[in-house]
Amino acid sequence: MRTFAMMFLLAAAAGSAACTTYDTYGGYSRAYGDYAYVGRDYQRLGNDCGFFEGEGGDALDPWLACTDEGRELVRDRYDDDQDRRVTLATADEANIWFRRHADTDGDMRLTDGEVKAALVNHVRFMDGGGS
Repeated sequence: MRTFAMMFLLAAAAGSAACTTYDTYGGYSRAYGDYAYVGRDYQRLGNDCGFFEGEGGDALDPWLACTDEGRELVRDRYDDDQDRRVTLATADEANIWFRRHADTDGDMRLTDGEVKAALVNHVRFMDGGGS
């Protein structure tokens, strides 16, 4: 009976650990979904650039909405008709994809270097420089 109880507790602990969300990571706040942003170049939440319209325009991460490379990425991958209108679901999808793409070291913290490298790599890929 003791063995069963210990196995049950171990399974319960492992199960609860798998469901943990990151409210903070390394002392940084949960600013961008599950990813903490620890840079200085894009410190505001959301964006006020006004380039994209629709309910998702203001929900895009600032590096996607307020940089030339980010705008190109959103137009290339998520705005098929090039009307600059973005739904909330599309903005969420773009933000999630980009955060995962940019987080090269997998620490769930985005730095300015990671953001800039991901933006540049996307532009190079779309220009035919990548595979």
